Amino acid sequence: MGKCTFQSACISRLVSKACKLWCAIFIFTSIAATAESNKQDVYYGGFAFCGKASDADKNFPIASSLNTPTDDGTPFLGRVAREFFKKNEDRFSRMNLQFGSARREDTPLVLALALTDEKVLRDEFNDFHKLVIQLNFEILILNFKELEVVSSQPICIEFIDAGKEPFDDAAVSERMKKMVEGADSQLFTAILAKAEQIQPRSKNQCTLQVRQVSIGEKALPFLPELLRQDTNAYAQTVAQQFGSLLTSKVGVALLPYAKDELNAKMALVFSDGSAVQFKIPAPTFAVDLDVKGFKKVLDKSTDAESLWIYGAFLDIRVYEPEFNIVYLDAPVKYGVSKVVPATQKSVDEFPVVSEALKGAFVSAIEQMQKDKNTNEKVLKKCAL
Repeated sequence: MGKCTFQSACISRLVSKACKLWCAIFIFTSIAATAESNKQDVYYGGFAFCGKASDADKNFPIASSLNTPTDDGTPFLGRVAREFFKKNEDRFSRMNLQFGSARREDTPLVLALALTDEKVLRDEFNDFHKLVIQLNFEILILNFKELEVVSSQPICIEFIDAGKEPFDDAAVSERMKKMVEGADSQLFTAILAKAEQIQPRSKNQCTLQVRQVSIGEKALPFLPELLRQDTNAYAQTVAQQFGSLLTSKVGVALLPYAKDELNAKMALVFSDGSAVQFKIPAPTFAVDLDVKGFKKVLDKSTDAESLWIYGAFLDIRVYEPEFNIVYLDAPVKYGVSKVVPATQKSVDEFPVVSEALKGAFVSAIEQMQKDKNTNEKVLKKCAL
């Protein structure tokens, strides 16, 4: 009798454990199914140029010339973008990415890849020529019913090359094509790195926006001539680079930078020729960046070489625009070293100060995270 009682107790415990296990599996499956059903449908809307249709050739001369129809009649950039998103639709796990035709009134949420900025910097140093291509993109989720930007993920990529011959437009186009084509391209590698963060924000979710960017006089001598002539273009790059780092390191719901905050709109020209203007809603919180300038100091020198320290200086302000509540207002500086051989007659300083500025951005983001007030009341409220 004792043995039977012991066996019965063991069986009872095993049954109890099995029931608990099956209950746990059922609950987990139910939660997973609920999470899956709660994901919103987002239709793929295509590739777009940011700005007016009439300005596309002027604002994006190389990308526009590259975006010619392929064998199937679709523009090149539109085709490679669609192929990428279709192949990797499962990687965008925070939404149900849909493909196919859809009526605007039935499917309000649309994902688009937009080129917002193209910079081609060509310089001559001593006996060689240098090329820098900078492309800034936004992965946008758009509400077509309300014609409003829902969320944004900035993507910044850069290509640097040098040679003995000048880089003509054909050479630049060839290199730009490599930046955006293929599964291992800079563009699609950068997008996949942020795929888990791309999602529609809920109506009650707080948002963050780089709202104002100013470029100080002490920064201008270090910029290429093209950017000295158009500091607004450089401000756009600064805003997107900071936003890209912020979303990578913190993961927040971000809205696109708008040059004119009084008329915060984003005009997009899609590959099918349609042009639509979207309102950028007012952010819950904002960041102002004041790039005060760059500075170089000779650290030490020998007959063979000189060691220079390049510093970037900026002020960051994090605040709530509606009530003008300031959470963080702080100066940031960051320095990098550059060894210059005595035989080198000139130095390309822009990549060096750009590296220093990126370091200053990282330091500024770390300050935002370490500051309890900013972290608790801003970053956590905007967390994806």
